[in-house]
Amino acid sequence: MSRFSAYIFLTAHILVFIKTDPLEGEQIFQADPQDFPFVVSFRQKVSETLIDTEHFCTGSLITQIHVITAAHCFEEKIESEIKAIIVGEYWIRPYVDHGIDYWLIYDSWARENGKAIELPLNDIAIAKLSSPANHERIIPVSLTNLNNKQLYGTKAMIIGWKAINEDSLTMVLMQGKVTILRPSQSEHLIKLVANRRIILTGSSLATFAEPYILGSRGDSGGPLLNNNYFLLGVTRSTCPISRWGNFSEKFINQYKINLHSNVYYYREFIENVTTVT
Repeated sequence: MSRFSAYIFLTAHILVFIKTDPLEGEQIFQADPQDFPFVVSFRQKVSETLIDTEHFCTGSLITQIHVITAAHCFEEKIESEIKAIIVGEYWIRPYVDHGIDYWLIYDSWARENGKAIELPLNDIAIAKLSSPANHERIIPVSLTNLNNKQLYGTKAMIIGWKAINEDSLTMVLMQGKVTILRPSQSEHLIKLVANRRIILTGSSLATFAEPYILGSRGDSGGPLLNNNYFLLGVTRSTCPISRWGNFSEKFINQYKINLHSNVYYYREFIENVTTVT
């Protein structure tokens, strides 16, 4: 497989996170990292030292060398400046630090393989680590075999990072309990906020919690898991749209929902990339 350009631009990136503390809500609690040995912190170098890196996105190890995440995480990023640090038993350790060989977004894969791109937004990507994550405590997550209809109404977990202020994130892994919405439910909640109808495609899963749980910066690409720890989706955004840097929204709207790219919809992409590379 060919190496793709160092810079990736998504023309259809229209859904991004609102500016709020990641995974804020009454049903958020600190996760035991031993339960999530596959969660990856994507960190960008801000100097030549390993220590000087900043977390910008989350991912999930699906093989010893492949990490699934959101495609928009790699916008305007350079492979050599990104480190992937896998969460092991005791938070983040230098001995499981890995560089990124390359990443592949869905649209690039589809074009290369002659697949029709049916949707304007396919916010999913797979990054290949420069070396396998072979530590005994690092275990890839398994993918679900359930389609959307089988998941509607079921309970799930969102995994993300705790924020200490608007400019930085700690490496404290957090989890929140959510419900996967049926299309009619998600459309109803979206209309309450946006006052218009927005129809979600089959590539998306929408989640909601009451009291609310909303993801934010740094949570992009993180896992949506069922109670058996199977990967159901990749966290993408909140909906309706609230663009990053728009300070006119002074409060969090509790009726917003979280959107996730459905891994079942993209299973051919995932299986092909992880088998060939």
